[in-house]
Amino acid sequence: MADRTAVGDPRTVVLLGAGHSVHVRRWATALAARGHRVVVTTWLPADPLPEVDIRSPGTTAGIGGLAGRVWRMLRTARWLRREIRRIAPEVVHVHSVGRAGLLSLAIPRAGARVVTPWGSELRFASRSRWRAWVAGSALRRAALVVPTSRSVTREVVDTYRVPASRAVTVSWGVDDDLLRMRDAVDPAAVRAGLGVPPDARVVLSMRGAGQVYRTDEILRAFATTAADQPDLHLVVLAGHEPADAAAAAARAECLSRIRAAVAALPGRITLVDRTLPPADVFRLMRAAAVAVSTPRWDQRSSAVLEAALAGCRLLLADLPPYREMIADGLVAELLGEPLADRLADRLRTAGPLSPEEQRRNRSFIEESELWSRQVEVMRGLYRVVAGDGTRGEQAFEGGSAVISPPVCLPVRPADRPRMW
Repeated sequence: MADRTAVGDPRTVVLLGAGHSVHVRRWATALAARGHRVVVTTWLPADPLPEVDIRSPGTTAGIGGLAGRVWRMLRTARWLRREIRRIAPEVVHVHSVGRAGLLSLAIPRAGARVVTPWGSELRFASRSRWRAWVAGSALRRAALVVPTSRSVTREVVDTYRVPASRAVTVSWGVDDDLLRMRDAVDPAAVRAGLGVPPDARVVLSMRGAGQVYRTDEILRAFATTAADQPDLHLVVLAGHEPADAAAAAARAECLSRIRAAVAALPGRITLVDRTLPPADVFRLMRAAAVAVSTPRWDQRSSAVLEAALAGCRLLLADLPPYREMIADGLVAELLGEPLADRLADRLRTAGPLSPEEQRRNRSFIEESELWSRQVEVMRGLYRVVAGDGTRGEQAFEGGSAVISPPVCLPVRPADRPRMW
């Protein structure tokens, strides 16, 4: 491993999160490649990563039910506290204010703590006093809170009383490798590999199967439209299987309903029921004319940005983070409620983006959303919280290049674009 950390860089960074998560693994790999000692602490065993130390307390059999879950959480918290003392990291980055947020409360108050709330976690927390307490406790103990959308940054400040000086928005962007492979993908070959007709208008449900992504409503919209739009073909990604038993069971039920829809509309729906690596998901995006992302809540989604780079027409739920992206320059369309009806109406006429609109989205990604730049921004923030005294624009210096602060998205209202 080539050590490219600069003077003042935190040498050891602990990532506390789900070790099987593609996002945690992506951050771990990027930081290790830049010379940091990276330790991933996770509550379940995970596959190894080159140059990354992945640690977990191991699995245990025994007590079932709620008592068993509480016992395992307490056991994991004690293990985590010991590990953090042994590792003595300069920075601990807590990925998620759910289970990782709860475990972070056991971390000794030594070293700097960065917290990133994920996806719809704060929306779920708003409906549960327990989850709200966990989220608030984890956020307020952080030296820095780093959401990926300005709307969530505002919520962290306004609802959870995190000082504005300790909250900054950083998009996770799009992997540079996807930009490099974009023009080498053969969309016709990808469609043929799926058994999709070559002249089909492919609609990609790109966010996985589950209630949070409103998969059932996407299926209803497609079923409504399919009869009078014979060229439409829906591809549904199952996404990853959750480690949590209840979430895995809910996903399995959703997959059963998708399979029933496939049987009801033979030759019109393709279910990709295995977890795909990011490059293969991007290939499917390149083969699609339209990509749909309609979760009940979200942040600045890397999947949406990847589909924009791929050239898809984007049909999105009307959410504050999506409005922000459009205000920032993304070409996309928002769907109002009731979602199934609005999506069905739009699918009747939605086709590929024009070449000019595709170029605009590609430029948007290249100029402000490349992963390599965002990693350097995060490393700059690590330097600040680790206490090297760096402030302002110097905090964003990565290697010999200076990353300007505007890459950290400012907290400001997003303009409200036209709604469908």
